[in-house]
Amino acid sequence: MKLHSYILPIAAGLALSSCGSVSDFQPATTAPVSKKYHKVLVRDFTHTVSDDDGTTPVAARKFSDEISYAIQRQTPNVPVSRSGKPDSDTLVIGGEVTRYMEGNAALRLMVGMGAGSSYFDANVRFYDGKSGKSIGTIKVDKNSWALGGGIAATQTVDSYMKEGATKTAEASTKFLK
Repeated sequence: MKLHSYILPIAAGLALSSCGSVSDFQPATTAPVSKKYHKVLVRDFTHTVSDDDGTTPVAARKFSDEISYAIQRQTPNVPVSRSGKPDSDTLVIGGEVTRYMEGNAALRLMVGMGAGSSYFDANVRFYDGKSGKSIGTIKVDKNSWALGGGIAATQTVDSYMKEGATKTAEASTKFLK
């Protein structure tokens, strides 16, 4: 095979990847959750990040919205709300953003080596709507590629949020009817 036939798949893989991970669903107990829910309430995420410019609370709400949209796409017949009072048929999802930094795409492109890096970390928590009992968690821990260049310049907190939201939606489907 010719060298150019290897370059495109490798470049595509690198362009779509970032450092860090989104964990698999971690149950709160070793006992499997057998309850099935008929609806989902996605609460606004809080944040534990210092916020000098007002962007972190907006990002926390945006992550909640992304989760809501992802669940609606995965399970279109299950009602998903962003507010209201949960009941025994409600799976509640919430959590907190623990690190948020948009970084600087130009620095990532031109300098690399961590300059201008973007970060998004969050704890996603699943709860029973009636009891408030924890069902489990997902940990989002994403950041831009440290080597810089065009790949790192295209990695944004928005893409990290979408990845975390998709993984959250996938995990929620096992609890929904």
